[in-house]
Amino acid sequence: MKRRIISGAILAALFTVVLVPSALAEEKGMLDKYMDKYWAEKRDVRVIQKRLYQKDGRFELTPFFGTVPNDEFNLYFPTGLRATYFISEDIGIELFGSYMFHMDSDLASFIYDSYDGGLEAHIPQRLWWTAGVEGLWSPIHGKFGLFTTKLAHFDWFLAIGVGAMATEVSTQEVGGKTDKKFDVAGNVGTGLRLFVLDWLALRLEYRNYIFAAEAGGVSHPMELSLGVSFFVN
Repeated sequence: MKRRIISGAILAALFTVVLVPSALAEEKGMLDKYMDKYWAEKRDVRVIQKRLYQKDGRFELTPFFGTVPNDEFNLYFPTGLRATYFISEDIGIELFGSYMFHMDSDLASFIYDSYDGGLEAHIPQRLWWTAGVEGLWSPIHGKFGLFTTKLAHFDWFLAIGVGAMATEVSTQEVGGKTDKKFDVAGNVGTGLRLFVLDWLALRLEYRNYIFAAEAGGVSHPMELSLGVSFFVN
């Protein structure tokens, strides 16, 4: 009787030591397999190895229009063209030029209408056109959700350049005669490029031009513009 009890205890111990860990290991293996499958589905994120829209070695042509809102006497509407070549994905060299269409501001109209005494009012200086060269640096590229179903790609860039600023300077002669004046002008700015297609993008930009004013000091017209970019290889 004692032998049977001892034999049963030994078999139970063997079952516990050998079979139970084996069953638990098998069950754990199946559980790990299901967990791996679950997390694999959760982690199924597509990684873009290359930027969807490439600029390196390409030309960008950008007709644009805008406004210069910080002049007291004139409302300007610069209209022009930018031509850019990208020597790398982040660095571009750009030529630009624009003509400054203008109209009198409310203040200028008030001065002209109310000026008395038989003399003429003279607005000292008016922007005419500008042109130059600048460098572009695009340190930030990214994308954001658009209408919850699509991704919009963009890059943000900085610009610094130098060029010429042509202005019309009013003389004191009767009849409102003007002289042409040409100054060296620097510019700094920033912008956002929003890609629509591989060959098409929108550009929203800010520029601040700096040049010597006719009446002394420094003039710094601020330009806000919107352009449409066409990329060619």
